[in-house]
Amino acid sequence: MVAIGPTANMRYLAGFASHPDERVCLLLVSSQAASVVVPGLNAEEWAAHTSLPLHTWADDEGRDGALQEALSERLPVNRLAVDGATRADFLLALMATADPQETIALSSLNIPLRLHKSPEEVEAMQRAAAQADRAMQAGIDACQPGVTEAQIAWAIEEAFRLDGDEEVCFTLVASGPNGAFPHHHSGDRPLEEGDAVVIDIGASLKGYKSDITRVVFLGQPPPEFLAGYQAVLGANERARAAVRPGMTAGQVDSAARTTLEAAGYGEYFVHRTGHGLGLETHEPPWIVAGGQQILEEGMAFSIEPGVYIPGQFGVRIEDIVVVTETGVRNLTGCGHQRVVKS
Repeated sequence: MVAIGPTANMRYLAGFASHPDERVCLLLVSSQAASVVVPGLNAEEWAAHTSLPLHTWADDEGRDGALQEALSERLPVNRLAVDGATRADFLLALMATADPQETIALSSLNIPLRLHKSPEEVEAMQRAAAQADRAMQAGIDACQPGVTEAQIAWAIEEAFRLDGDEEVCFTLVASGPNGAFPHHHSGDRPLEEGDAVVIDIGASLKGYKSDITRVVFLGQPPPEFLAGYQAVLGANERARAAVRPGMTAGQVDSAARTTLEAAGYGEYFVHRTGHGLGLETHEPPWIVAGGQQILEEGMAFSIEPGVYIPGQFGVRIEDIVVVTETGVRNLTGCGHQRVVKS
């Protein structure tokens, strides 16, 4: 039997996932049946999205009766596959009731399903990417001396919200020396003339995620920034050009990494070249050094080389691409030219 909480896997398999909270909600799938254990306050919403049988429970009666009812037609449970993103207390409650002989991770079963995006999924991701392009432009427009990182992040979040997103996943704005921190949290630092501003943003549109990073420079860029930007742009271009069926994830990473090493920035490229994207912001395939995953049509992932010079600046240029039958499709529409605001 497979047990899945309100995660991306639940949305993928059932077409819906209710808001995750402390109340037990589980999609249970076995060779005998598929059904959902769901809190009563979410039952009507589930019924509007699925025809699966629902085993409901109320706050005052607790979850145990619903779990026992759902398991009654499946016992004994010899082998239980659990979704690693599901809350541990959900799974512990299920295991106490089902008493499986063996418990395994679901990843070996679900990764092959979600790794290849259907044409409909690719188009959903294209719409999410276009929304992120528009939000990025709002962030670029907001960049000026005296404005704080947090204010730019808010302008981006507002743009996402007004554009119909369902969730703003992250708005990372890193200015000046903060740009050397790859995952800097937007803070109260005011932007200054001479700052490079790294903007990394993403949201969810009808379940599918976006992710894009661009860099804005305020004032006249010095030679060291121009050299770093050109090196990262070259790494991005070469990595995207390397994407095609039959290549490995490691070969794509190498295309970016060797470009930066040749330009003298190897030690400043401190992360993998990319990660998969879909119903989650980070999912397989991983575009990492030495990665043996063979790329196939329908796989979607980021290409995001970067350099981070401590105490000075950072540069990262990120696109979302999909492997096609003959090569690659770039879903990101925002241009790669340097954005300089004087």
